[in-house]
Amino acid sequence: MLQQDRPNFPHRLNADGSYNSICTLCRLTVATANPESELAHHEQNHKCRPIRLDQLSEFRPGSHEIAL
Repeated sequence: MLQQDRPNFPHRLNADGSYNSICTLCRLTVATANPESELAHHEQNHKCRPIRLDQLSEFRPGSHEIAL
């Protein structure tokens, strides 16, 4: 299992003017809010689910063996 570092939370502007906060570690949308400032509370309380991190580790570069 991956050790959880501090994730970053890029924000994506939606067509309706709301914002999504996306965890860079588990790649899930943490919250959707308008105004954007409401995302901080959700980001501070976010905990990546270990099962999700395990699933993602299968797709990281260097995690696959190549049979020749």
